[in-house]
Amino acid sequence: MDPRSAPLPVDPAGYTVEDASGTVRSAVPRWRWVLEGIDGLPHGTLVALEALVDALRSAGGTGERIEDLVGPVDASLLVVAGRAGRRTPLCEALDPSDPLVTAVETVDRMLSAAGRHVVLAHGTPPGAGSVAAVHRSAGGVPKVEVRGPVGVGPDGLDGDRQKVRRHHGRPSQALCLWSAEVISALAAEGHPVAPGSTGENLTLSGVDWRVLRPGVRLVLGEGDDAPVAEVTGWADPCRTIAGSFLDGAFRRIDHARHPGCSRAYAAVVRPGEVSAGTPVTVLP
Repeated sequence: MDPRSAPLPVDPAGYTVEDASGTVRSAVPRWRWVLEGIDGLPHGTLVALEALVDALRSAGGTGERIEDLVGPVDASLLVVAGRAGRRTPLCEALDPSDPLVTAVETVDRMLSAAGRHVVLAHGTPPGAGSVAAVHRSAGGVPKVEVRGPVGVGPDGLDGDRQKVRRHHGRPSQALCLWSAEVISALAAEGHPVAPGSTGENLTLSGVDWRVLRPGVRLVLGEGDDAPVAEVTGWADPCRTIAGSFLDGAFRRIDHARHPGCSRAYAAVVRPGEVSAGTPVTVLP
């Protein structure tokens, strides 16, 4: 299938209760990022966002604002976490037909569709680059550079783990991407930052970071079986990466303050293998 039109694969069985709660909360910033800088929304984007609203309402969300719709749904999932355990698979804690399960699935599926419609309607300048480095860790930063091919799938990079699942590791955060050029520019400002030091999995070289937005897809390799990743949003910087910045100023890569500098999260549309030197294509 054409990687530009393939739907984002979403499997509710792949979420823990904790991941489900985080996914629902993520709808608030991701909704805003999809709309960011766009005046006229494509019809497909409106349809997808309306479907998300309906799913959240069916799961107990109230009001008109996305924050109000998300709050009660997240509260219900926290109750489930207290009863069943936060690391319990969602579809073991709840019947797969439960509206809460549908809401979680719909967040990722519909926000992906909304972002894709924006990108396809407004266009993304095609681009090309390469994977400069691949990093992973058993939790925490810095992540260590990996030599040789590494598998990548819906759960992220093989062998990569996150210490705090409340904030990381959900399907929409399968990969953390960053720009070699942004890292170099920050280092030139005097920040002690380096590839992998802030926790990105793939350091990309030659990709124009200013064109990225939710819905943009990247082909990581060549051929019909090359992995495909979809940008889902921006990684919120936290104090764990303060050591990579002068005076601990980790907000230097906050998307809201410094657009074009943030690390990007991505979901995996098509699995495969990546390694340093892998070509990267930004799909138009």
